[in-house]
Amino acid sequence: MKRMLAFMVLLMVVAACSNQEEPEVQERVTPVETQAATKGDFIVDREIVGRADTPNASQVISETPGELVTLNVKKGDRIEQGETIAVVDPGTGDSQVELQQIALQQAESQLENAQVSREQAALGVENAREQVELAEQAAQSEQSQTAQAVQQAEDAYNQAKQLADQTHKLVEEGVIPEALAQQAQNRASQAQAQLQQLQGQQPQSSSAIAQAEAQVDQAEQQLEQAQIGVDQAVLQVEQANVQLEQAQEQAENKAITANATGEVTTLNASEGDLVTNQQPFATIVSLNPMTVSASLTPEQLPLFTEGEELEVVVDSIDQTVTSTVEYVSDVPDDTGLYPVEATVDNSEETIKPGMMATFLLPEIVVENTWIVPTDAIVENGGESYLYYVEEDQAIRVDVTIVESQTEETAIEADLPEQAEVITSGQLTLTDGAQVTIMEEDE
Repeated sequence: MKRMLAFMVLLMVVAACSNQEEPEVQERVTPVETQAATKGDFIVDREIVGRADTPNASQVISETPGELVTLNVKKGDRIEQGETIAVVDPGTGDSQVELQQIALQQAESQLENAQVSREQAALGVENAREQVELAEQAAQSEQSQTAQAVQQAEDAYNQAKQLADQTHKLVEEGVIPEALAQQAQNRASQAQAQLQQLQGQQPQSSSAIAQAEAQVDQAEQQLEQAQIGVDQAVLQVEQANVQLEQAQEQAENKAITANATGEVTTLNASEGDLVTNQQPFATIVSLNPMTVSASLTPEQLPLFTEGEELEVVVDSIDQTVTSTVEYVSDVPDDTGLYPVEATVDNSEETIKPGMMATFLLPEIVVENTWIVPTDAIVENGGESYLYYVEEDQAIRVDVTIVESQTEETAIEADLPEQAEVITSGQLTLTDGAQVTIMEEDE
């Protein structure tokens, strides 16, 4: 009876349950991340491995040989251009200074003598010119006296000639004897001869003027020579001053400054050592800019052009920098490869000599193709496909992989324009599954 009662209760419960409505099953919605597919040329970076190195190493040489009395750097120190590296004592400069001081005194003494000679020569010119003036005055006086004497002789001749003419008439008239007329004629002839002698006489003062003028020319030549002597003496004094200044500079301690900014890589002297002005005692290697060198095959040679900018990856410091191609050889080296060099800015000096550096050469592998994130591709059972979102549904599309890189892949697929392909959450999807796109900040 009890069993019968229990069975009836069970039937009533089952009936009650059968009369209730079945609950509605909700479709699952998968959260996904998407990224836009693009259409264009698929470019990959061809890699050529090179090595970073320093383009310049500056040798430090002392301008003056001597003892290194101060050394401010050690090997490995970082130094700026113009900074003092060391100080050198020439040592033997004092004796040279004394010798140059004596030479200067001698040059100054010679200048004084030359100036005295010039003054004497100038005085000689003045004296010679005064003699010319005196000779000219004497000539004028002599000319005046000669003219007076000629006039007197001419007057005497005229009187004697007149008297001779008168006595000649008287003789013809028989008034006086002929002897008196002859005497008068003789006196007239004597007066004429004296007049002619005075008229033909050369003045003595002319030769005196010529001699005085010749002395002026000679004195002026002596003055010119004296001036040349003064000029030469002035030059000797200037040269002696320059040589004295040089000797004084050489006698002073000399500071040796850095001729470049960089790192001291070699140091071949210590304080107290002797250095020369022929051999370097230190080397400074500049770390900025750096040179990236590589060797190219003939097929790679056309990829480089002088002046072109290329990206370079330095793996050891995980840094990508821009380089400028400076040199592309047209002649192979001993290995049969073509050297190429490019410079990179290294102002932070993070790139060190010897680090491996890789040139990235962009190359178009596929033209006008679909480019999608590599993470969007699903490969399963020999099939390759992806999902894109359309009206909150995941649409599956089979794809053919043309070229693949770490970040992006070139594919052939039937995708709509501006397709948003699923890059995360697609592994559990099926075609037509409901999805929701997660925002970046979710």
